[in-house]
Amino acid sequence: MTTIGLAGSGEIAGFVLRQLASKYTVRVLRLGDGLLHCERSEKVADVSSLTKGVDIVVLCTDSDTARHALLQRTNWLSTNSAKNQIVVDMSQGDPDETRLFARDLSEFGITFVDAPLHTENTEAIEEASAIFFGGAEAALESVREVLSTICPKIIHSGDVGTGHAMRLVVSAIAACNRLITYECASMGARNGLAMGDMATVLNKSSGYNSASARVLPALAVNERTADVTLGMWANDLRKASALGMRYGAPMLIATMARSTLDAASNRLGESSSIDRLAEIWEVDSGLPAPGAG
Repeated sequence: MTTIGLAGSGEIAGFVLRQLASKYTVRVLRLGDGLLHCERSEKVADVSSLTKGVDIVVLCTDSDTARHALLQRTNWLSTNSAKNQIVVDMSQGDPDETRLFARDLSEFGITFVDAPLHTENTEAIEEASAIFFGGAEAALESVREVLSTICPKIIHSGDVGTGHAMRLVVSAIAACNRLITYECASMGARNGLAMGDMATVLNKSSGYNSASARVLPALAVNERTADVTLGMWANDLRKASALGMRYGAPMLIATMARSTLDAASNRLGESSSIDRLAEIWEVDSGLPAPGAG
């Protein structure tokens, strides 16, 4: 039976752990703060215990510091047990850093690939989520069954690093869509338009986008749409802006969106759900909170 070593932290790591443990033997190493536990998994205390004898190592952390510390550590890389292993990085990552890690780890006989999961709501994992895989086709086929346990939609983006690049593209667009949807919806509401009516019109017109399809109907009945945090999204847009500058691709709108998310994080807290962005427009526009009155 396939044995997987999972090192990580955060809400997405918890979801990945539960999905994998439903089918495979999983060892877990928590990185950073917070809980990362599943009754069907085995907790380990260090990286060497995590990687010894496993078939696949999965890295899924919401901390860049923890990710770098693990991948730059050499005590587990020098063991014979690490030879010919594949390390799947599902974390938020910078594409150029990912390529450097892949090059360095290859010297130890380790195949390093990026396969970040883009999802705003793990309860809707089949409808509006995907894993973006960066690496050789042969590497993808060797882990496809494992990854499909987490998310059925797997997109081969290209060579190592392209998975993280694709995730940044999608995250930046998703963030901009949500922000402009909140902004324009608040303007419409101040002019007497109902959320449900705006959703109906937008979703049948050129104004359609992923946020109008999911967020506006949810606003009308005060439902949750996401478990992604403001801090995670701000981090994504920070990476996207830096990557664009590095390659001469201006990210002017994404940078403005990042500034808005940074301000929202300061106001509401980095661990707040992106759904709480609606509160800022409600308050600043003088709208009643959902359910009020």
